[in-house]
Amino acid sequence: MPDLHALLGPSSAHMWMACPPSARLGEGIEDKGSEYAQEGTLVHRIGELLLRKRWEGADITADLEAAQADPLYSGEMGECMEAYAAFVEERMAEAKTRCADPRIFIEQTVKFDEYVPEGFGTSDAIIISDGLMDVVDLKYGKGVPVSAENNPQMKLYALGCYLALSWAYEISTIRMNIFQPRLDSISTATVTRAELLDWAENELKPRAVLAWAGEGDFCPGEGTCRWCRASPICRAHRDYQLELAKRDFADPPLLSPDEVAEVLARLPALTAWAKSVEDYALDAAINQGVSFPGYKVVEGRSNRKYADTDSIAAALRKAGYKVADIYKPRELLGLTAMEKLVGKKKFGELAGQYIIKPEGAPTLVPEADKRPPINTAAKAAEDFKEDIENG
Repeated sequence: MPDLHALLGPSSAHMWMACPPSARLGEGIEDKGSEYAQEGTLVHRIGELLLRKRWEGADITADLEAAQADPLYSGEMGECMEAYAAFVEERMAEAKTRCADPRIFIEQTVKFDEYVPEGFGTSDAIIISDGLMDVVDLKYGKGVPVSAENNPQMKLYALGCYLALSWAYEISTIRMNIFQPRLDSISTATVTRAELLDWAENELKPRAVLAWAGEGDFCPGEGTCRWCRASPICRAHRDYQLELAKRDFADPPLLSPDEVAEVLARLPALTAWAKSVEDYALDAAINQGVSFPGYKVVEGRSNRKYADTDSIAAALRKAGYKVADIYKPRELLGLTAMEKLVGKKKFGELAGQYIIKPEGAPTLVPEADKRPPINTAAKAAEDFKEDIENG
């Protein structure tokens, strides 16, 4: 089972280690979940089944059919989980070059409560061979690649796995692996046993003590606040976001490029925070009867829609209108929906030659973005020259 009920669990370690009071601050606020979370649960279930079939000989037929019947299941999901199982297979093959009988543990619950009060989590896959332990974490998100380097979530999993198994196996090195199939991303970081235990004693434990007590300094920021349940009503987070609005722009009257760049860098988090406050206020007003001075809950605007399409079509056909007049022409699903239905790889094999990617409109992004820069002035001059030549 995932670490859903651990106050100081691995999945939120990046938050409570950086901002210890945030753990208790969000404790009483309901986590409503999301379709993405449900999708992640389904993905991990399928991944677990595939691993148990391969390495434990389990009969997964009925369970796999049930998972594939879930409305959230797609061809893409199936492909990604096959890729995940193949990655674990590769790690096991590598382990067999070091020893004859490596061990694999699937969906292993691990504890680290000697360092973190009531701390526990569930590791997706653990592989042990002579001296080396591989800890594998599956992530289905496709936002940005997640690095295993200095990742507190992965270090907590590594610590829990080490504490659970070190009594039976000699483990000197732990390799942490994050597998993100939808981004074709594999990130790996290695720590020694001594380095991991030093981190646990001198960094993890003091922060966990503060977090458990709800003490320590607030440390608002994009990384710490993004998934914090208290972020819409946290005063420290509000002050952090409103720093931008408090800036004195009166002298000089125009922003410099550096100042514009600073605003651009902060805008995504600022707008996300504003939306989270709006969502919180609406939920509190509707479901908890909270009143906010100057605001009221009203019925939103809506568009008319058909209540019974079959009856409407029958009435129009009876009045003499043709089928071709009252129905839209048949059209293919969009690319994203089609890839989800068929699977990205398979769809590419079947129809990739018929797909084009038009040139995108210029957009301003941080320098860390992988796309190469375009020379807009040069491009405009080139287009102008072509227009002249084509006269």
